[in-house]
Amino acid sequence: RAGGVNVPFAGADFSGDAWAWVRSGDRVTLMLADGLGHGGEAARASTAATDALRRWAHLPPAEALGRIHSALAGTRGAAVAVAQLDTWAGRLSFAGIGNVTARLREADGWRTLLSRPGIVGVHRPRTVREDVVAWSPRSLLILHTDGLPGRWTPPPDTGLPPADPAVTAAVAVRDAGSAA
Repeated sequence: RAGGVNVPFAGADFSGDAWAWVRSGDRVTLMLADGLGHGGEAARASTAATDALRRWAHLPPAEALGRIHSALAGTRGAAVAVAQLDTWAGRLSFAGIGNVTARLREADGWRTLLSRPGIVGVHRPRTVREDVVAWSPRSLLILHTDGLPGRWTPPPDTGLPPADPAVTAAVAVRDAGSAA
């Protein structure tokens, strides 16, 4: 399951953040984009990223980021994270560029998957590292932009059945005290 919350910057009509997911067999590919700045032009960049993901979700995350980079040419660019979950293999692959963060809950706590510096569509690193980690039925992945403050810490695993992902996202935004 996947879900999210998208809150425009205080007072803005548009959010520069966008997310999408594509399921294909045992694979689920998720993407989060944060268009540079705020408003309509930031929204245009992040929307271009979601459109590109739908075309290239079958590729590994680092390769998909390369295609998304090309699709964002002519926009102001975006920070973009792509995660691909292979439920059959029990594996999560992740690649990100810019100020987007991935937090993965594992059996022993939370792990941060790091993005590389750069701006998708404007300046992409020469090489994009792709992290591959184990995934279990109890794992939880949270992708977030700088709309959540850096001091935010994900909640511990309560052992309860997982909430709907959109509820989990809404609670994270609420608990982070973000002015997003």
